[in-house]
Amino acid sequence: MDQNSSYMLQIKMLGNRKHTRKDIKCVLLEKVVDGDLTNIKDLVESITKQCPPSYLEVPHVQYYDKITKTFPEVKSDQDLMLMFEKHSKTKVVTMFMGYWNSFEPYELITEWSFDEQLQQNNNDDQDDDNYLKNPFSDNEHVGVDEEGLYLETIPTNVRKNPCAHTYSSTRRKQKVKNATKHWVCEKV
Repeated sequence: MDQNSSYMLQIKMLGNRKHTRKDIKCVLLEKVVDGDLTNIKDLVESITKQCPPSYLEVPHVQYYDKITKTFPEVKSDQDLMLMFEKHSKTKVVTMFMGYWNSFEPYELITEWSFDEQLQQNNNDDQDDDNYLKNPFSDNEHVGVDEEGLYLETIPTNVRKNPCAHTYSSTRRKQKVKNATKHWVCEKV
């Protein structure tokens, strides 16, 4: 990827305002793209794979223009190239992607308070599971199979059929005496 044409996209994912929770304003995704090779269709498709829309919802893309303090909508590849041109010095673009019902008109974002906390979208394991943490980390991996320690190792006896019978095998068909239970019998 060319350093001169790579951009860091800070994408704020907005759900349908009628159906989203009120305590979460948006989910933040970060993505590095090549401005020369990216088109709007592939960009929207890669984002919707990470955060898919609900049934009958359509994604709408906007970005924040720091110079004019507006939120222009990105509908075509020309709009996307214009967005990259405006952010060619900072290489960081604040984008907004909102899902809206396809049968309702989309309400454009006209103002945004950038001071609020955002919920990061990390698919990685979080460190919130401290109660599962091993308090003795020096004994974490000592080469002992701990699952096998507590299993009872009682030998199991396999009963054999003393009567001669035919069995079905992939190798041959014949009568065998004292066959084990692992054979699939045709007739006992």
